[in-house]
Amino acid sequence: MIRQYYAQRCRGGYNPLRVGVIPAGAIFYIQDDGWWRDRYRGRPVCREPWIVEAFLNGTVGAGRRNAETGRWEDVYVAGRSDMAVVRSLRTGRRRQIAVRMLILHEVEGLRRDEATYPDLPAARADARLPAVSNRAANRLAGRVSPPRQGRPSVVHAQPTAPAAA
Repeated sequence: MIRQYYAQRCRGGYNPLRVGVIPAGAIFYIQDDGWWRDRYRGRPVCREPWIVEAFLNGTVGAGRRNAETGRWEDVYVAGRSDMAVVRSLRTGRRRQIAVRMLILHEVEGLRRDEATYPDLPAARADARLPAVSNRAANRLAGRVSPPRQGRPSVVHAQPTAPAAA
């Protein structure tokens, strides 16, 4: 995915898909675990920049029970992105990182580019309209007359008598 949907921290304003605050293409200086465990001692190492490439679909642990085996299985859910794929701009190596860690890096000022929100997807004009069946749409357009009570909705052609010459 190119955006993080249904995120805990999301953009403000009209945002029905809850697009997150980290955009794809953001560049971070990701620190190793030792820097975080040492309670931010020393200066952060800013030698290797990483770029956010994509957001992965989320995993719900024990989200569904298998009827055949009786065991609980993990389920992948589209739109629930809590992991991101980042790529090193120095070596080209890829790895997965939690989005909460990217947010923490941004809070600590370890983002290389200017902090901008991701763009929102274009709102479709028909997304807010209720679903209408084809028959109802044709009826609204005046192409099909509504069915009458007591009569069949499909009228078959009646044979005509041959014309007298």
